[in-house]
Amino acid sequence: MLHPTAYEKAVSYFLEEFAGDTALVRASDPEQMPHLVSVLRSVVSKAVGSTVELESALVSYLRAHRFVHGNARAAGRIVLFFYLEEADTGIVMLIPGVRGEMETARFKLAGGLINPLRN
Repeated sequence: MLHPTAYEKAVSYFLEEFAGDTALVRASDPEQMPHLVSVLRSVVSKAVGSTVELESALVSYLRAHRFVHGNARAAGRIVLFFYLEEADTGIVMLIPGVRGEMETARFKLAGGLINPLRN
C-alpha cells in the first residue's frame, strides 16, 4: 500500500481477506472520526469531480492494530476505505468508479489522525 502503484493489490487483499470477516467487525469499535470523514469527503469529491457529501459514514477502529476501516455512500456510489495509523496512509475505493468498475485513491494525513472529539 505504501508504493504508489500498488493500490489494487492492497484493495484486493483487503476485500478478499477482511471485508466480510466477522471477527474483524466484532473486534472493531464504531468510532466518530470527523477529521477522517472530512478528508474522505475531500478525496471522494476530487475523484468524482464535484463536491459531494458522505452519507451514512460508518467508521470502525481496530485499536489493537491502529487500523481504521469503514464505508459510506456518495454520489450514488459505494465508498469503502481503510487507514493505517502507523503508516499514516489510507485508501478510498469508489464503486462504481468514475471511469470503470472501481477506482482507488491513496491519501495521507499530515500529522496523523487527529480526533477533535478527544481534545
